[in-house]
Amino acid sequence: MKKIKIKENPKTSSCIGYIYYLVLRLWAARFLDDMVDQWTPLQKEIISGLTAGSITTLVVHPLDLLKVRLQLSATNAQKVHYGPSTVIQEIVRSSVSNRHRTLNVVNELYRGLTINLCGNAIAWGVYFGLYGVTKELIYKLVAGPEQSQLKGASNDHKMNSLIYLSAGAASGSMTAILTNPIWVIKTRIMSTSKGAEGSYTSIYNGVQRLLRTEGIRGLWKGLVPALFGVSQGALYFTVYDTLKQKRLRRKDENGQNSHLTTLETIEITSLGKMISVTMVYPFQLLKSNLQSFKANEQNFRLLPLIRLIVANDGFVGLYKGLSANLVRAIPSTCITFCVYENLKHRL
Repeated sequence: MKKIKIKENPKTSSCIGYIYYLVLRLWAARFLDDMVDQWTPLQKEIISGLTAGSITTLVVHPLDLLKVRLQLSATNAQKVHYGPSTVIQEIVRSSVSNRHRTLNVVNELYRGLTINLCGNAIAWGVYFGLYGVTKELIYKLVAGPEQSQLKGASNDHKMNSLIYLSAGAASGSMTAILTNPIWVIKTRIMSTSKGAEGSYTSIYNGVQRLLRTEGIRGLWKGLVPALFGVSQGALYFTVYDTLKQKRLRRKDENGQNSHLTTLETIEITSLGKMISVTMVYPFQLLKSNLQSFKANEQNFRLLPLIRLIVANDGFVGLYKGLSANLVRAIPSTCITFCVYENLKHRL
């Protein structure tokens, strides 16, 4: 019996494929809508924070690497005039000189991306989640249960700057303690090129070597300045939420949509970040230096470290890399909060 071969029409095939695509998309949209309806305000805060932190890290990671290496140069008297261009020249020189040189430079600029991505995603998710819960708890303690409403986010418009400051400090401290081991490994990976002698070859290799040579306490190096540095987040959220609520009240009085536009979010974020980063930047610099390879080799302690930096470059040395940090911090925070605000609004 002759086998009949059915010739498939490409147009018919593509049409059927498109129909399947539409059905799948509608099913997925309905499934996600059902899930979104069941999400609590806390879950929305965490999901928005995780997404925002991940996207931001992917975009600004090379700037973060420049910032870390500039901060670590503060303890080296021979690197007083060490700047971003010098760091880039070192990265280019450390890359193998062959036909893949450009790719190697890119790889070096994104060295430590995995742990930075995980760390920032976890840190932002934890921070936003804790911040949302903490400010509600503080508000209920201050105002009393009769003044508060059932849903977490609904009390924001009644809060003041002191509540935002307290919630930011509390949630920041808890986040710093929980995520400090990630930042120790991240700092050490990003402080050296991949081919440098003694550098960590992977996250697992870094954790293994650190525990073997420094013990479990090594994972919490730099925690003291990190906790002081929490004031940066607390100050930022105080400025951000205070200006945000003022802007929303003004829009509500004028009968406008009670949601920040992307431009308004960028304006408020930039101002808040510039103020908060500049005020507490020395704590970031001290934390990075206490978490470095050199800290273990020379047994750095907080007060002797401050004296060493001041002796090398004066009090200005405590602000080494500030300009690079602002260039990194302001756009990264704008991206984070634009994604966060828009995603939370849509969820």
